[in-house]
Amino acid sequence: MTRTKSIKIRLTDDELRRLKATAGRRGVSSLLRVRALGPDRRQLQVERLAVLSEFNRARNLLNQIARNSQRQTPLAQIEIVSQLIAVERQLSILKKS
Repeated sequence: MTRTKSIKIRLTDDELRRLKATAGRRGVSSLLRVRALGPDRRQLQVERLAVLSEFNRARNLLNQIARNSQRQTPLAQIEIVSQLIAVERQLSILKKS
C-alpha cells in the first residue's frame, strides 16, 4: 500500500523532541499512525509469522542438540536434557504471550 496523503501539524520544539523520543527507531509518522488508527493487521501478521519462524528454528536446533547428546556420557546427557527442557518451557511461555 502506498501512502500518498499527508497531514501537517504544528508543534513546539519540546513537543517534537518528546514525540521523537517516544517514537524511537520506528519514527514519528509510524507512531502517530498506530496511535490514531490502531495497528496495521498485515504488519502484525508478518511479525507473528516471523516470530513463529524463529521459534521453529529454535526447536529444530534443540532437536539437533538432543540427538547429538547421545554421543555424550550418561551424566552429560542428563544435564543436556534438563537444559533443553528448561529452554523448551521458556519457548512455550513466550509463544503463549
